[in-house]
Amino acid sequence: MPQGQGQFEIQEQVERQLQKLTPLQLMTARLLELSVVELEDKVKTESYENVALEEGHENEEQTDNDEYSEGTETSHEDTNDEDSYGEDDIPVYAPSNGKSYEETMPIGDTKSFIEDLKRQIYDFNVTDKQQELIEYLIGTLDNRGFIDRPLASISDDLLFHFNIDADTTELEEALKVLQQFEPAGIGARNLQECLMIQLDRKLENVDNESRKKRLELERSIIHDHFDLLQHQNIERIAKATHASPERVEQAIEGISRLNPRPGLALCESADDRAQTIEPDFIIETTPDGTINVELNNGEVPELRVSHDYADQLKQYQQKAEKMSRSQLEAFEYTRQKVEGAKLFIDAIKQRQHTLYNTMKAIVKLQREFILTQDESQLRPMRLLDVAELTGQDVSTVSRVRKGKYVQIDGQLYALDYFFLRARTNADGETLEHRDIKQRIREIVEQEDKSKPVSDQKIVDILTAEHLNISRRTVAKYRSEMGILSTSERKRI
Repeated sequence: MPQGQGQFEIQEQVERQLQKLTPLQLMTARLLELSVVELEDKVKTESYENVALEEGHENEEQTDNDEYSEGTETSHEDTNDEDSYGEDDIPVYAPSNGKSYEETMPIGDTKSFIEDLKRQIYDFNVTDKQQELIEYLIGTLDNRGFIDRPLASISDDLLFHFNIDADTTELEEALKVLQQFEPAGIGARNLQECLMIQLDRKLENVDNESRKKRLELERSIIHDHFDLLQHQNIERIAKATHASPERVEQAIEGISRLNPRPGLALCESADDRAQTIEPDFIIETTPDGTINVELNNGEVPELRVSHDYADQLKQYQQKAEKMSRSQLEAFEYTRQKVEGAKLFIDAIKQRQHTLYNTMKAIVKLQREFILTQDESQLRPMRLLDVAELTGQDVSTVSRVRKGKYVQIDGQLYALDYFFLRARTNADGETLEHRDIKQRIREIVEQEDKSKPVSDQKIVDILTAEHLNISRRTVAKYRSEMGILSTSERKRI
C-alpha cells in the first residue's frame, strides 16, 4: 500500500508496577476497619460459616500477658518493627470479677450524637450549600433517626425561615449523603428504607458467597414483600421468592437483628451515650508519668483451627493419590475450610499487632496531652507522622483511626481527635489549631447577626491574614467549637 494511504496503528508499550495484596493483607485490611464491637460480630459470623474455626487456645501452654508501660525509662522505645511483638506481648483488657465491660468501665464524656453526625460531613466532598442542607436535615431527625417530613415541606421551611432556596432535588442529594453516615439507617424516611440502607451497607462489605445470598434474600423480602414480612407470612414469601420456608425463616431472623431505630441515641443522656461506645484501647496513667496501654478485645474469644478438621486434612493428604472423586471433593472442602480458618486467625493476630503499635505511636506523639488531658498540650499530628514512627503505610494508619475510640483515665476520645495539622502563615510562623480556632471564634463574634459570615467568607478573611486554610477545615473547626452554621446563626 502506498505511503500516505490507509491507516497505521501505533502500539505503545507501557510498563506499570502493580502491587498485589496477599489474601492475608486483604483480610487484615478489612479487619482493621472494624471497631471491637464490629469485630465481635465478624468473629461470630466467621465461626458460624467455617466449621474448621472454633474457640480455644492454639497451644496448651499459655504465658501471662506482659504489660506495656511507657514512662520515663521507656519513652524512647523503638516502635518501627511491627512484628517485634508476640501474641502474648500485647496486653489485652479483661474486666475483673467476671463482670461485663459495661459494668466495670468508668463513664466518660463524649460528643453528642448530633455533633458526631455533623462531624461525619467532613468525610464527604460537599459544597457549602450541601453542608448547610445536611446540617438542617440532621436537625429534623426524629427520635428514631428518621426524617418523617416530606422534602417539599422542608424546602418551604428553609426558604421561609432561613432564606435558603433549595428544591427537592437538592435536598434529595443532601439526604443521600446523610444516609451514608453511621449508624447505618440514619436519615431514612421510613422503616423499610432504614432496613434497606443497612442491608445495602452489609452487601457492600460481604466477602462470603453463602452469606451474600442470605443478605440478597433478606433485601428482596424487604424491598419487594415488605407487607408480607410485616404479617410474617412465611409461605407466601417463600412462594414469591422461590426460596424454601427454612431459608425464609433464616432471612427473617437476620432481618430481626437489624436496627429499626438508629437514632435512639438522640433520646439518651450524655452518660448513656458514653456507655454505649466501647473503646478499642484502654489507657491508664499514674502520677509518676507512666502510661499503660491495653487493647480491648471485648467478647472476642481465643480462636484455633479445629483439631478434628486438621487431622482429617492430614489423613486425606496421606492417601492423595488413591482417593475417589467423592473423597477428592471432601478433601478440597476440608482444605478450604482449614486454610480459611488459619487465614482468619492470622489476620486477627496481625490486626492486634497493628492496632497496638499504632496506639503506642500516638502515645509517644501525644504524651503530654495523655498525661494531662489538657487540650493546649495536644500537638499537631498527621497520619504520616504515625506511619513513619510505626513503619506502616498511611492507609493502614487511616484504617486504624476510622471509627476507633480510646478511654484515657475514664474519659472517652475518638482517635480522630488526636490527628491535627499545624498551619504556617506567610511569615513562616507555625499556628496550632487552637490559635486558628480562636481567630474563627473572634470573626463569628464580630459578625452582623442579620448577615452572618459564611465558611467561605471566613476562609477569605484568614487568607487576607496570610493563613491558607480550606473551607472544609473551617467548617470542621467551627463544628468542634459548637458554633452553628450560617443559616442557624442568622437572626432576622
